[in-house]
Amino acid sequence: MSSLVTMKTIAAQAGVTQATVSMCLANNPRIPPATRTRIQAVAERLGYRPNPYVSALMRIRRQGRAHREMPVIALVNGLDDPAAWRKTAPPTVRLMLEGAVERAALRGYRTQEFWLHQDGMSPERFSGMLHARGIHGLLLGPLAYGAPTPALRWEHFASVRLGVPLPALTITTVCNDHYFSSLQVVRECHKLGYRRPGLVALRSHLERFHGRWDGGIAVGRHLLAGLKPVQPLLLENWDQLDPVAAWLKREQPDVIVSPSADVLQPHLKRLGWRVPNDVGLAALACPKQGHALSGIWQNGALIGATGMDTLISMLERNERGLPAQAHTVMVEGIWNPGRTLQAV
Repeated sequence: MSSLVTMKTIAAQAGVTQATVSMCLANNPRIPPATRTRIQAVAERLGYRPNPYVSALMRIRRQGRAHREMPVIALVNGLDDPAAWRKTAPPTVRLMLEGAVERAALRGYRTQEFWLHQDGMSPERFSGMLHARGIHGLLLGPLAYGAPTPALRWEHFASVRLGVPLPALTITTVCNDHYFSSLQVVRECHKLGYRRPGLVALRSHLERFHGRWDGGIAVGRHLLAGLKPVQPLLLENWDQLDPVAAWLKREQPDVIVSPSADVLQPHLKRLGWRVPNDVGLAALACPKQGHALSGIWQNGALIGATGMDTLISMLERNERGLPAQAHTVMVEGIWNPGRTLQAV
């Protein structure tokens, strides 16, 4: 990662103002030649390198140039279809894209979406294509489940990922606080009188979310009096719901907690279970605030905007490459009362 030598650093070393440093580095004729030479020598000795994104932004703002000339940030779609992030991904994930694009525009940047699997190119070629276009910032979006961690030339870019952290990659990550979301769900259910929450999720979620969803429910047992979570039901995919009926009979949950409550609700109706009369239903990812489903609204737009803010800060500090130690920014969800829970 590049060292953070800024105009402020140069000004402190040279005993001048930042404005003077800026004019000297731009060869402004208002500054005497000797002063310009001296300041430029200090900048060279300290290893200062101008940030191309900041320089471009300043030129655009001074000259009032068009939107198409704003510096570009790449939105990298790692799903199996080039339109999936915008059209078929879960609502929260689609909102992440919208929030990121909107925040970039507010900050003076232009975004362009790139499909990671475009033309079957290798990660090396993909990286080279972006680098050749002068793109220095990558916002890595959703990846197909089971896909390998992309081996891009990270040293060329400032990079942020939207989604759960990737253990094999020390990339800066912005995501929902999934553990807190699941704990918040059982707290709200507990307030209403539910005592036997049962998680229904995909088996793959155990690995993908590193135990965050089931962890919050399990810890609730120790924090909330009388809470007795039942054995979770782990499915292979959302098209195979046959095990749900037997699980309901065996475990007898009084409330079902799931990331795909919208899929389960019509299936419960087909089985003859009334929501919330016979069993409560709480979503770990409500599509929007005010939705009929009770549960957590993750606010995907805020996650996307926060990811973009994080990336732009890295770009404007002239950072490149992956950090030595991964760090994650987590956005807490908001409780949506909905209509699929009731006092019991």
